[in-house]
Amino acid sequence: MRMRGALLSGWLCLLAAAHAQGLTPQERREGFRPLFNGRTLNGWKVYAGANWRVQNGELVGPTDSAGWIGTTDEYENFILRGEYWIDKGDTHESNSGVFFRAQRTATPWNDGYEMQISLQDARNPTGSIYNRVPTHLERMREIAPERRWNAFEIRACGSHIQITINGEMVQDCDLHEFKKGVIGLQQHHAGVTVKYRNLRIKRLESCDEGWQPLFNGKDLSGWYATGMARWSVKDGAIVGEAGMGHLFTEKTFTDFELRAMIRIRPFKEDSPMRPNNGVYFRAQPNPDNPNNWPVGFEAQVFNHAGRDYITGSLYNRVMASRLLTRDGDWFSMRIRAKGDHIQIFVNGQKVVDTRNGDFASGRIALQCHDPFTIIETRDIYWRPL
Repeated sequence: MRMRGALLSGWLCLLAAAHAQGLTPQERREGFRPLFNGRTLNGWKVYAGANWRVQNGELVGPTDSAGWIGTTDEYENFILRGEYWIDKGDTHESNSGVFFRAQRTATPWNDGYEMQISLQDARNPTGSIYNRVPTHLERMREIAPERRWNAFEIRACGSHIQITINGEMVQDCDLHEFKKGVIGLQQHHAGVTVKYRNLRIKRLESCDEGWQPLFNGKDLSGWYATGMARWSVKDGAIVGEAGMGHLFTEKTFTDFELRAMIRIRPFKEDSPMRPNNGVYFRAQPNPDNPNNWPVGFEAQVFNHAGRDYITGSLYNRVMASRLLTRDGDWFSMRIRAKGDHIQIFVNGQKVVDTRNGDFASGRIALQCHDPFTIIETRDIYWRPL
């Protein structure tokens, strides 16, 4: 009898801890578990800097020093959820971050991935995967203000990384450097107050999301070129340069979803034109001149507002709702076409949602717009709808 009473008491304690750390009944059924128990630092270790403390069920950073705390366990494929609160105080910026797949070193932002938290760092604003895929500062100031609790979710499934903050996806990209590591929390510098709560995690057993590679990362099998551009494969990316031209898939598509990582940059610093590019879909080579612009839809890639359709626009049809990208940095683009319903997402954020029935089927094509632009495209995947 005493044993049953002890078991019941222990179960009630676990249930109370789960509830205190934000676990809903649905999350418990799905396999989430608390990553922080709200009372102690069990399961956590200080890898650099001073001790963090537990206060009112929150994990609070050491305001008098820099450093980071991480889990003792490692995680590969997972969904991590939690909330953060940050205040820069009298310092120059409110800087912290959530490390994942991080190695146990003094520099986990290099030796792993970091979801950045900063509304002053224009190069790596909140939601950026630090020094890898940036977000847009002004947009993140709208989504995740300081001095309030902000909910986040990091989903890491193979190379596919997605980050959602306050219900809005701000990253949907592919990264291949790290497959496994610890979860970590950063105190970037003294004077900043940063707090975390309701940390919970679910390990993912499978990463099959139905995506199929459209590019093998090695050569141009399954693709063919028109026009003057020169196409090659370097470091796992398709590179287009040296003139106007297009690289078409041999396969045609009707209802589908496409995602890819893209980077554009000028051929040289003093190029007379801004880098300009696009991803065509439901497209065919021009029947009057196959070396000219294709016939079909184009998702524009142009990172300069006020001069043309901006990145994510459905070219010559619908302007993207906001500019989220810049030259020289990788970003993700996702195109969803089902019947006449066309949606375009940039870094996980929907920028076009329209109806247009001009083209029902066709090929995917990468554009090299002019000899002054270098275009790089990698991690090209598709799935049928």
